[in-house]
Amino acid sequence: MVKFANLEYIWIFGLIGLVVVLVIYYRRKTKKALQQFASNNLVEKLLENHRPGLRKVSQNLFIIALFLLGIAVLGPKIGQSIKEVERKGVDVIICLDVSNSMDAEDVSPSRLERAKYRVDKFLDRLKGDRIGLVAFAGISYLHCPLTLDYSAANLFLDVLDTGVITTQGTAIADAISTALSAFQEDSKKNRAIVVISDGEDHEGDIGKIIKKAQKQGVIVYSVGVGTQSGAPIPVKNNEGQKTGEYKRDKQGRVVTTRLEAGTLKEIASQTGGEFAQLSNNEEAFQKIYKKILGLDKKEYKSHQYTDYENRYQAFLVPGMIILVIAMALPLTKNKKEEEK
Repeated sequence: MVKFANLEYIWIFGLIGLVVVLVIYYRRKTKKALQQFASNNLVEKLLENHRPGLRKVSQNLFIIALFLLGIAVLGPKIGQSIKEVERKGVDVIICLDVSNSMDAEDVSPSRLERAKYRVDKFLDRLKGDRIGLVAFAGISYLHCPLTLDYSAANLFLDVLDTGVITTQGTAIADAISTALSAFQEDSKKNRAIVVISDGEDHEGDIGKIIKKAQKQGVIVYSVGVGTQSGAPIPVKNNEGQKTGEYKRDKQGRVVTTRLEAGTLKEIASQTGGEFAQLSNNEEAFQKIYKKILGLDKKEYKSHQYTDYENRYQAFLVPGMIILVIAMALPLTKNKKEEEK
């Protein structure tokens, strides 16, 4: 596949086309004028010192050179290469709670949307760090493996909503376990997990997963999303649109979901991380990001695809050579040739 870096200069080919038209017009006009001016024998006599054949060749070469140089100006790129690059960074896996309670709007516009917004901003600041995503509710799964492709990670982040996992709950322990399994075994340093959740109804053996993280040398940071006063949980239809109703308990009362930060604080403190609360004030959350970005960075070697290498040289060089040849062709005979 070919790609052009400077398509805004495509108008150059309009000028080249105009040059072609003018050359053709000049040839016909000159030929007609000579025919009207004198007979064929006289024309040959008048032009005996000229080389009309070489003149045509020169003009044709000039036009070819213009086309090649025009393509070079457009900046053609083609092909794909793989190169090994060295980077310094840390591996970070973000575990994002997508349970129904994350639709609560005590944090504007909702807990989940605010969390996704802050993660998106975090991705913008990464340089050389690998990022991964784990989605969890009652169960968890690796939504995006560790990658240096932040654009791809953003795409995975964008599609997350509270409908991607039907099993409800807040399986924080399972989410951390999934994240730990996603790390490579070649290093026990320079790795961090960020758990973002409202902390409600946690499931699993938290103590066991804390010990596992400690053993692997992984720091866990936790972010509580929501407020102590809480908010009701909007009900959505099958298309994921809000119905205007709120979730109710068996007695018909509207359920209020509140931030339960106890487990999140415990995990962070036991693994050397920190806890922050993400409400409408995001300053504390920013501090966690700064600490993650400030971790000791390890040197890694990785392979990257470099798409669309510049290929303008393939047109520029022959274009210049042909242009020089066109200008250097002798269009008239020299004295020695005239004497012969």
